Amino acid sequence: MAKRRFGIFNFKIDKYGPVYNLIRGVWEQRIARLGIYILIGIIIFSIIGIFYTPYNPNYTGFPRDLPPSPQHLLGTDDYGHDVFSQLLVGGFPVIGVGFAVGLIGTLISILVGITAGLYAETIVDRVLSAITQIFLIIPGILIIELIGAYLGAIQFKLGYTVVLFALASTGWAWGSRVMRSLVLSLRRREYILSSELIGESKIGTIFRQIIPNNLPFIASNFFFTAIYGITGFTFIYYFGLGSLTQVNWGTMLYWSLGGEAYLRGLWWWYIPPGFMIGLVAFSFALINIGIDRVANPRLRVWDIKKYKKQLQKAKEKKEVVTNG
Repeated sequence: MAKRRFGIFNFKIDKYGPVYNLIRGVWEQRIARLGIYILIGIIIFSIIGIFYTPYNPNYTGFPRDLPPSPQHLLGTDDYGHDVFSQLLVGGFPVIGVGFAVGLIGTLISILVGITAGLYAETIVDRVLSAITQIFLIIPGILIIELIGAYLGAIQFKLGYTVVLFALASTGWAWGSRVMRSLVLSLRRREYILSSELIGESKIGTIFRQIIPNNLPFIASNFFFTAIYGITGFTFIYYFGLGSLTQVNWGTMLYWSLGGEAYLRGLWWWYIPPGFMIGLVAFSFALINIGIDRVANPRLRVWDIKKYKKQLQKAKEKKEVVTNG
């Protein structure tokens, strides 16, 4: 089996590695492929907004409350902005913060969960478990709202960086709790005990045994935390806790609320950003379902036609070898 070693890391570059098996298993699930296609489309849409928009998203010289037309694909809002241009520009911050929150939150949950599991029933475990319980009991969105209210009182608005770290620091507790339970269930397995008997360090055990055997959960936790980051980001800007000079899907919803677009029938102002936010979360949820099916064979949906073709090819190959 082809491997390359880098210190305590052990990267498998062959097709039998855990990362490859997870990716292949997820790709084989049709529902996960649909989520991946949707997510790729949204990412491409958002990247286009970085380099090109039909109009300046901050320009306010257009006639107000224009309905969708060839000149303005999604009309204009109550302030004279081109809604489609704002929709293009506003996607990248939401997706970028969501991915970053998922990554940072997952890393924190892995670090805290594995440490607590390996040092179970010690002072380290008690301290980490107590901190985790605090973040589990108190909703992260409430903490962020309190932070935003305090900063607002001193005339300071939350920027993207502050929002990112606020969401990441409050979205790791659930994953940490589950990771600790997984480590406790694995630490007495034969292969873990064998690695300890041959003198392997705890760090080596983590990177060579525990993490590879929990990749489906880690991937699932990433997308779950990313969904939390997207919804939390939208919540912060929708209620005016962030800097309202920044154009994103959350601020678009905030200004539509302030302009009473719901009551005035200006659907093109609030439905597009709301739809895009829901579509991103929906794509993450579909991918998460695919990961769950890979981790739990009872949930897996098998492609019967594909496996029939594979069996037929194997049978034909066997007949050729036999006749030869």
